[in-house]
Amino acid sequence: MKDSNHRKNARMDISKDAELATKHGLGRRIMSHEQRREILNELFFEGEERMPYVRQFYSLLAISTLIASLGLMKNSTAVVIGAMLLSPLMTPILAFAASLVMGWPVRSGRLAIRLVFATLFVFGLAYLLPLVFRIPTNVVIPAEVLERTNPRMGELLIALSAGIAAALMLLRRETLSILPGVAIAVALIPPLCVAGLLVYFKEYALAWNAFVLYATNLVAIILTAGTVLLLTGFKPRVKDLKLNLRVAAGMTMITFFVALVAVPLGIRSTNDLRDLHDRQVAIS
Repeated sequence: MKDSNHRKNARMDISKDAELATKHGLGRRIMSHEQRREILNELFFEGEERMPYVRQFYSLLAISTLIASLGLMKNSTAVVIGAMLLSPLMTPILAFAASLVMGWPVRSGRLAIRLVFATLFVFGLAYLLPLVFRIPTNVVIPAEVLERTNPRMGELLIALSAGIAAALMLLRRETLSILPGVAIAVALIPPLCVAGLLVYFKEYALAWNAFVLYATNLVAIILTAGTVLLLTGFKPRVKDLKLNLRVAAGMTMITFFVALVAVPLGIRSTNDLRDLHDRQVAIS
């Protein structure tokens, strides 16, 4: 009974923070406190629930990485899609977006560290897989791998749209059916696995391009998901200048990172369009 009460108290830590934030709220809230508390409890795992969640998270991450890496090496699109559906990365990404909107820098920092460790975990596992099986480094690179080494502005637009869909899914239970579509559209695990595989094959430039695609998807989801949460009244309206400044600083930071990846993607897309136009003129 005592352990049960402790777990319940740990589970409600986020909710208590939300209650304090809404205690002096102004005006009419778009989102109810109960809905906000329910969403936060689904995204944050603290107290005694933290370790079971971490174990489950890394177990699913390892399985999805192995499946994605094998699917990429076998040049199987269906297997890669299956790995996307198993990936648990969406939860910490949406939690990071929510922590930015709520103005929680400590939790944002913890989630950023978790995402960094998850990124290194997937990258390292994808690198070790061909190493364990002693695959020659001079093999022909499959098309499924090469397809994720040429990021363009279109990939950024897809990731931004996927972030909107993910936030809507979080806010409305009736839209849970779109989760598989979001997981497939945004493709977080495959490009990171591609980066690890290509480093093993000593294709460092292509590996960097694959990592840029992963980073693009990551920051774009955070930006649009956080924006949707802001627009729907997820952040309580409070008379707290420091809180509002923290939220503004967090959203500005993630916008900067999106702009940082958008510049090279935009340049590549522009060059492609120019080459296509020149080709068409030459043919004419």
